[in-house]
Amino acid sequence: MNNSRAVEYANRLEGILRKYLKCHYTEFGVKANDNLLSEDWKSPINFALGFRYASSDMDETVREDIEDFLGNQLIGKSIGDIISRYNYYAYESEDEAYKAIEQIINRLQEILDIQI
Repeated sequence: MNNSRAVEYANRLEGILRKYLKCHYTEFGVKANDNLLSEDWKSPINFALGFRYASSDMDETVREDIEDFLGNQLIGKSIGDIISRYNYYAYESEDEAYKAIEQIINRLQEILDIQI
């Protein structure tokens, strides 16, 4: 695993989540080099998506986007999990896994409607 590349994606995701939730890095309980990278990226993503849905006044389109993302795009327990078990997730190489992670993060950013 290209650790610097994985950390880069984890840092980007942490920045998106912190910006969307409007919290300082000391207030954000999920650090890129810990949970997002190695342990759990679904919980903070789900939290942000829940906040997005609630703040949209329960908009049907937002709900559908979130459901599609959670059901069809968000995979793995963490960034490192997708990379280290890329075969399990039907990728032929680590590079394909990194591309998938980038697409997941990009789609999350679109759903959250946030510019970094």
